[in-house]
Parts: sequence; C-alpha cells; structure tokens
Amino acid sequence: MRWWLSLLGCGSVVLAQWGDGASRYGDSGADGYGNQGDSYDSGDGYNAGDGYNAGDGYAADGDGYAADGDGYNAGDGYSSGDGYASGDGYASGDSGGWGNDGDGDAADGNGAYGGSSGGRDSGSSGASSGSGGGDSGSGGGDGGKGGYDPFGGSTAEVKAPAPPPPPKQVFGTMPGAPRTSTASPSEKSHSMHGETTFVPHGARTMYQAFVELEGSSMKQNLRTSLWKDEQVDHEPCGPRFRVRENPPDLATDLNGVELPKACFLDDSKGLHHIFVIGDWGGVIDWYDRGKGFVHPPKTADHTRKAFASHARKKVNSSDDWAQYNVSKWFTHQADASGPDFVINLGDNFYWGGLNVQCGGPMHSPQDPAFQWSNVYENMYKGDKVDGKQWLGILGNHDYGGFLFTNGWDQVIAYTWSKMKFSTGRWMQPSLYYATPVKYNDFSVDIFFVDSNIWDAFDYHATSGHNICGMSHNYQDATCGITGPMSVQQCAQWFKDLWDAEVKWMQDGLSKSNADWQFIATHFPVEHGLDQWKDLAKTYGVDLILTAHRHIQEVHAHDDESNLVAPTAWIVSGGGGGITSEAEPTETGEDDQYGFMDMTLSKHEIKITAISHGGQIRHTRCITQRMPGDDHTQRIGGNSLCDGQPAGVQPLPSKTVPNVAPIHY
Repeated sequence: MRWWLSLLGCGSVVLAQWGDGASRYGDSGADGYGNQGDSYDSGDGYNAGDGYNAGDGYAADGDGYAADGDGYNAGDGYSSGDGYASGDGYASGDSGGWGNDGDGDAADGNGAYGGSSGGRDSGSSGASSGSGGGDSGSGGGDGGKGGYDPFGGSTAEVKAPAPPPPPKQVFGTMPGAPRTSTASPSEKSHSMHGETTFVPHGARTMYQAFVELEGSSMKQNLRTSLWKDEQVDHEPCGPRFRVRENPPDLATDLNGVELPKACFLDDSKGLHHIFVIGDWGGVIDWYDRGKGFVHPPKTADHTRKAFASHARKKVNSSDDWAQYNVSKWFTHQADASGPDFVINLGDNFYWGGLNVQCGGPMHSPQDPAFQWSNVYENMYKGDKVDGKQWLGILGNHDYGGFLFTNGWDQVIAYTWSKMKFSTGRWMQPSLYYATPVKYNDFSVDIFFVDSNIWDAFDYHATSGHNICGMSHNYQDATCGITGPMSVQQCAQWFKDLWDAEVKWMQDGLSKSNADWQFIATHFPVEHGLDQWKDLAKTYGVDLILTAHRHIQEVHAHDDESNLVAPTAWIVSGGGGGITSEAEPTETGEDDQYGFMDMTLSKHEIKITAISHGGQIRHTRCITQRMPGDDHTQRIGGNSLCDGQPAGVQPLPSKTVPNVAPIHY
C-alpha cells in the first residue's frame, strides 16, 4: 500500500484531500487514504475511524466530505463558510486551496491547491508537496515534477491545470455528496438535476481505479486505424449487424472496430430505406413499483426562464408529448418504407443519460429507472420497426449533460443486454466504429464517431454545457479505468478521443471502396468546421448525419447555407426527448420535431424530413462527391425526386393511433 501512496504523491496535479488536518481521505494524520500509518481498511482509514465513511472522513459526522463539520457541504467545506466557492477557499490568497483553516476539502494550511500565499503551487504545499500523503506525512513525492500522473492527460509530461476561478464565482444550487439510498439497502445512489443516479455493483471508486492500474495509463484504447474483431465470424454476410457473443471487459475495448459487413439483398420490396433520429429519449416523471405502472416519457422542458437561451412559450400538446408524437409517425412511416435499420445520433435519454453511474460492469447493464424498457423498447414498436437494429453514437446528454459520470458505458453495454424486455436491436459496440453495408448493386461505409469534445471544456469553465466542469461534477467524480479518471483530466480525455478519431477517419476513408461514405456523429458540422471541410473534400464524404440542435434541417449539396458544400449534411435533433429550439405548432406543421427517412440507390439518395404531425417538410436528393472534387456527380436519367415537391407537403389525411399507455 505504501508504495502506491508514494506514487500518488509524485503527481504534480490534483490529489485532492478530503478531511481535516493534513491527511488524504482521513483525519489529521499522515498517511494517504487513512491515518497515522493505517491504510484503506484499518485504523482511521477508508472505512473506519476518521476515514472515508466515519468519524471525520468522507461522509460522516466530523469534517469530511459530506458531513456536519467542515466537509463537502457544511461548515467550511465545499459550498459554505470559506470552502470551495466562498470566503477564501478555492481560489483566494489564504491557506488551504480547496478548503481553509484546516477544514474542508484540502487541509490545514497545506492544501492541494496552494499554500499560504494562495498560488496554485505556492506557499508551503503544491499538489504533491507539503504535509499529506506519502509514507510518513513529511512530504508527498518530489514536489510535482514530471512522471506518471493518474489525474493528468495521456501524455508523459504532466501539465498544471489552468488557474482556479475567481473567488466570488457562484456555482448555484448543488446537490450534496453521494448518499446511500434508503430504497434499497444493496444499492447506492446520488441525486443530480432532479433525478436519482444509481451506483451499480462493481463500479470502481477513484481509489480502486488507481490501484487497479498500478501506475499504468488508463484503458482508453484509442486506435487510429480500422481493425476487425477476431471474436466475430465475418462470414456469411446477412441482413444483421453483428458483434462478438459476449461483451468486452471495458466499454472502450472495441474502439475503432469495423463490424462485419451487413448485406441487404432482398429487393422485392423496392428501394432500400434507412431511418435517422436523434435527441429522442424523454423523461419519466414518476413510477409506482407497487402498482407496476410507469408514467409515459415526457419531453424534457427547456422552455422555462431558467434556460434563458431556450426560453419560449410552451405548446403543451406538442411539447409535453413530442417523443410520443414522433414515435407514432416513425412507426407509421416504417409500414410504408420498411427501413433496413435506424441510425441513432445520440442524446438517447434526458435529462442526463441513463440514471446509472459510469464504471459498472459490461456484462450486466441495468435499468433501475425504467429507461431502456419504457423510453426505448416500448416506445418504438410496430410490424416494420420490431427487430430493426438501431446503430448509434453518444450525445453530450448521454454522459450526463453537464457532467461526465452518468452511464455512457452502460449504453454501450446494452448492445449485449439479456434483460427480459430487451429486443436485441440496440447496436453500439464502442465509442467509435465503422460498418460496411452491401446492397445488390452498391455499397455504403458508415463511420460512427463521438464528437462530444465540443462540450468538454477545462474544469474551471462554468458553462452550463460543460461535461467536465467542477460546477456539477462531484469532486471525486470518476468513470474508473476507462476514464475519464477525474474532473481535472476529463477535457484531455475527450481531446485525446477526438484526435484519435480524426486519424481513424482518415485511415478508414482513405481505404473505403464503397459507393457512398457517411459519417454519423452528434454535433453539427459548425463544431470543428475546418476538420469537417478537410475530411469531406479530401476523401469525398457524401453525407454527414448530425443532431444536437433540437430541430430538423436538410442541407443539400447545392444549398447556399451548406457549410461543407458540396457534401450534404443533416440535423435530426428533433426526436422529442427535449423541447425544440423554436415554438412548434399543435398540428406538427413545422420543423421542430421529427425524423428522417433516407431512400438509397446506387447513384442517388433521397432524404425525406417528416414532422411530428406526419407532414413531409423537405424532400431533397443528393449525389456522390468524389475525393478532391468541389462538386457532386450528375446522374443521367430519372431522379428519385422527380415528381415530388421539394418543399412542404400537406398534412396527411389519415390519423395515426397513439402509442398505447406504457406499463412495466
């Protein structure tokens, strides 16, 4: 144990210290996670005495993380007195960076984030010097020089974070530290933005993750070229997307994988279709386990004045039941089109993704808040929808919206779910992956990439959309050995992911011999525009599928407003999980909510935008872009758009039944 604690002391960034005195996760002693020579489970350490859960430790009476005295939420701790955000704690010139005067998150005068003169590494202690940690409490490593830093980025050289925020920064109303749920003695939970996030059995704490890594880098598994999983039989080619039989150990293990080719060779129904939808999963307001009833998902309400940039008049019939309305027309259109599969562009569950903490085991995804069962499985049902696979990517809300610790890895794990209600159609094996699709006379390569770097900023940034911000993440937030390992390391984790994905796309697109190349991602192309322009032109990307903005847009190759012309791109962020950007109509005669129906052929693709009222809002046809060209190909003969108006068509004359009430 002591060797590991000494190793932690070598890091020059943020070994935060919870408790009183000068110890780490303990009280007034000298050893890292315990006290006076006592380690993880003994003496005053992690679970006993004054350590993690008792006495003055992490969540108990005294001065700990979430307790009465001077800890996370009370006394002089995280948000009151002179702790994190007030008085002279986090960023002011007095002693004990994260706390003050011996109380709060750092320690007595020698805290993790500055000493008596208030600087980041000044006074009597830097991040790893001073009186806490190490073997005897007399020092903590070598004063923050280079070497492995478990809180830092993926590079060998450790860089100090940006300066702390100003002392008068207001963080708003914050929940307390994680609490033990009284509902189930075997389950832990914590509350965030009005929802309860359950901590699954097997989820690693930050401490456990560092011990498991034993000084090695985290398991982000950032591959920069396509690869094939040897655990999957790549032949024969059939009309299903396939992954290995059993889930990988980690959600990142299959990053960059190329799935076996899927073949859709039955032309008896006519042309082939793909549906596209994003930002679709609503909020379950309440459920009654005793009566076996779960309230149907309602749209997350972004229209309130609290959301200044989105506040608007609410149209109850359309806004409250947007997912409901979109899903019924989705099912109805499927009866006519018979899609081969669905491309899902992320933000699967509002407000903050799955209500399960990240870091849980991949072999047992959970559904404690009835989200998989009722927001997904029971919402999209019908003769031509059942069994059709959903190939997806994560959105910012799948990480948590303004935090990174909700169950994004469990979204990946659901690909292998054996839960009784699972229909086996969910398909997201990793954070980024590719799939080749074969039709009788043409082929498509689809690249799925995570673009949430555009909402992952430095942890001091107070943007309401900062996945990595200290304003909403818990101080010891972690997703375990896959990362992000800590709030301080979070932004670098997303940057490393994106940098690897760009190289991976360059590799995959350069090798693609398919007739069509699609990229599916969450954020629209204005985010990272220069990179999208370069990829689109260099490799002849034909279509970019995006969401995030809660609206429906089609940008064809010849549109003046097309930012990556002549590559076409769409926004399909009106799936109904959250209220739309602008005010919808009651009848659905608008572009605020809906989905896309794409009709495919060898030389042309027709994109049809369908609203929450079943109205066809746009019909546009696109052709292929060759690598290096500033134009798309002309086709001879008839177009798929011949005889169809490009603009709005009348509302459908028939009514469509509502989705049945949802029971668990």
